[in-house]
Amino acid sequence: MKIVKEKQNLMVLKDRNIIAFAVGIIFALAGFLVILKPNFFTNQPPLWSGFVGVVIGLFVIFVTKITTIILDKITKKLVFRWKTLINEKSKEYNLGSIKQLELQQDCSSDNKGRSGHSYKLVFILKTGEEVLLNSYGSSRIRVMGRKINTKGIIGARIANFLNIPFQKRRLPTLNETLSAIQQTAQKEIEKNKKE
Repeated sequence: MKIVKEKQNLMVLKDRNIIAFAVGIIFALAGFLVILKPNFFTNQPPLWSGFVGVVIGLFVIFVTKITTIILDKITKKLVFRWKTLINEKSKEYNLGSIKQLELQQDCSSDNKGRSGHSYKLVFILKTGEEVLLNSYGSSRIRVMGRKINTKGIIGARIANFLNIPFQKRRLPTLNETLSAIQQTAQKEIEKNKKE
């Protein structure tokens, strides 16, 4: 997700989902190549695999969404637009209903024991509802050996533009979780002693 336009009263963000489009194009082209030029490959794949590649590729191309988020202070609207090659949907919120913006962190690990972090930006409305700006994903880049969280930078700019608080929320550490469990257990023991 990138900020593509920023003026005094208007901010526009876009997620073009280029990787999904590229995967769809690669599958479709490979499928067409298998169908139209089977001698191109050293080991000729079966003809049906070309049709499968074309169908998968075209399906991915047609359903991949381009997301546009518009923050308009003049109309006081937050507008989400999701566009594919076959349809378009939108949803609106009132800017005044936004309480804060959160950068939420999730930790995960793979089967080799390596851990990583992924991040998502979420508007928290005054009703408590969460409005997702983007799904979890890695957003760290390295600049001169330093890791920089790009979603955090974008989130801070959005919060500054809307003049709302920007919070970074992470999952509790193991020690914090164990401490909370211990405190709860201690309170229950003291409660049972009084009875």
